[in-house]
This record gives sequence, structure tokens and C-alpha cells, in this order.
Amino acid sequence: MSTKEGMRAMRRSGEASSDREAARFLASAAKVVSSARYCWLVTRSQNGGTNARPMGRIRPNADEKDWIIRFVTDGRSRKVLEMRGSGRAELIFQNDGDDAFALLSGAARLLEGHSAFRRHWRDAYGTYFPSQADRENATFVEVTAQRMDLWIRGVTPEPFGLRPIVLERNETSRWHVVPDRGATVVS
Repeated sequence: MSTKEGMRAMRRSGEASSDREAARFLASAAKVVSSARYCWLVTRSQNGGTNARPMGRIRPNADEKDWIIRFVTDGRSRKVLEMRGSGRAELIFQNDGDDAFALLSGAARLLEGHSAFRRHWRDAYGTYFPSQADRENATFVEVTAQRMDLWIRGVTPEPFGLRPIVLERNETSRWHVVPDRGATVVS
């Protein structure tokens, strides 16, 4: 085997190992997300600050594996205005019993109009949108995770809570672990 072939084989082996590691962390993140009934939706305010509010999310279909989190909300709300302006959102999921926390960051897409309403509407949402005017302003939100910061006891490095495991999607939407650069200690 030539040196060049050996280097390619090592790179493929490293990529496979990295893929397995990312898959393990993604499985742990999926457990945190699926066990949380609510999450925090964080948006960038118009003055540069942040706003956060608890949200109940729409449970994904069994065949959805793309890390897309959906909500239904009032299109007249501040959160919709903020997502329309930035095109981004962060979601915080928490499972206290397992000491597990996941921050998902990504693109926020607003699904508005009659076709989105017909495709996503469920009768149970009528509780939150009782009038015809309310239903006409129902807006579906899709947040596609592009980055995850994970603090999961037994999965992330000890001491727990000091540093997260960070995953990001690359240009082909494949997840990879971001190398830990460590903390700089200043004395």
C-alpha cells in the first residue's frame, strides 16, 4: 500500500469513527428532545437582546429524522416578528431526571397561508385558536437544527456541566462533532 493510499484509508477510518461518535451523541440528544413535553423557544429581539418563552411542540411523524422541530403559534406574535427578521431560533430542551439538557440552534421557517393551514392543522389546536380570526393567523414554525450543544450526564465530559458536546451540520447536512478547544484560564 502506498503512503497516499494509507492516508486515504486512515482518513476513511477516522470519518467512520467520527460518524459513529456523532450518531451516539445524536441518539442521546433525541432521547432528551423526545422526553421533553415543552421546550424554550429563544429568539433575537429587534434591539439585539433575546426573548424566551416556553412552547409546546408538534410531535414529529415517525418517519421524520431531519431534526426539524415544529410549533403552531399566532402569526401576530412578537416571536413570529423576531423569527421573520432573523430567520433563526434556538430551542432548549431539558430532562431534569436524567440531568440532560440540549440547545438546538438553526434556521426558522414560517409556514403561513391556507395550504400550510390545511397540511398541518389539527382540531386540538382550536383550543388556542378559538375564533376564525385566530385560526386565520395560525402560523406554523419549523426550526431546522444546524447546531446542538449537549449537556447530558454520563455522555458529555466530566465534570458535568463544565463543557458541552457540540455537534454541527456540515455543508452536506451531515452531523459532526466540533472539536473541544478547551477553556482558556486567565489568572
